Amino acid sequence: MSSINISNQNIYGKCDLKCAYNFKYQESNLTATNNDVMISLKYDSSSVPPVTYNNENYVVSGISIVSPSLHLFDGSKASGEIFIEHNPEKGGHNLIVCIPIIQSGDATTATNLITQVINGVSSNAPRNGETTNLVIQNFNLQNIVPLKPFYNYNYQTNDYIVFGSNYGIGLTGNTITTLQKIIKPFPLPLPGGNLFYNSKGPNTTGREVGDGIYISCKPTDVTEEKMNIIMDTNTTSYDLSTIFKSEFFQVALMVLISCFLFIVVFYGINYAYSYFTSSNIKIPSIKIT
Repeated sequence: MSSINISNQNIYGKCDLKCAYNFKYQESNLTATNNDVMISLKYDSSSVPPVTYNNENYVVSGISIVSPSLHLFDGSKASGEIFIEHNPEKGGHNLIVCIPIIQSGDATTATNLITQVINGVSSNAPRNGETTNLVIQNFNLQNIVPLKPFYNYNYQTNDYIVFGSNYGIGLTGNTITTLQKIIKPFPLPLPGGNLFYNSKGPNTTGREVGDGIYISCKPTDVTEEKMNIIMDTNTTSYDLSTIFKSEFFQVALMVLISCFLFIVVFYGINYAYSYFTSSNIKIPSIKIT
């Protein structure tokens, strides 16, 4: 069984709304463990859930680094892959964000942070089962996750967000060699399901759009997406059927009908009286002394 191939050739449909991923991660200390086939990182918990995915809150449960990648990217494995695991607050599928590691001489903030992690584990926890506390200034997943288009699929109890190799984190050949010396390849296939594509990327569909206005993104079919906008302001809402059934409305309606009938009857009598007597009914005046 082979892993799913992350490629534009395999896109089944779009998911610009139905896989909305928004985040605001916080800085964290790191505890790294060499688990033989991966580097496992423990990320600090935060008081406020840093991620919303389709209007559900998620917290970071762990980070893993493997080499080579578990996913295929355009038919081939990348030099490595980072998995950021999230647990939902209210139950449901886990969310796993996957970023490939590619060999590149381009240095970015993500490059520097991941290089420090690998070098720190290589120096202090090079063997299976060893753990080390990493002192890395300003380590924040905010600087790791690309603000770029991504792929999405579901497999078993997990929802996966995968960035393409063109948005991978570049590491030098020496750093990748160091990584491959301290961990073994992880022979775990990720077959996956239908592959969808989000062309907008993260943080483009905020959960809270305005004052009390929320966007709810629900899956529809392959070619269409549905966006439900729910107005949730603190003003009082009114139901016309409730107003029509209220006692006040019914009393007011009876008064109006009575007045209308009195006027119709009065003018009817006045018309009949004038027709037979050639004079109108005069309402007696009341003189107040």
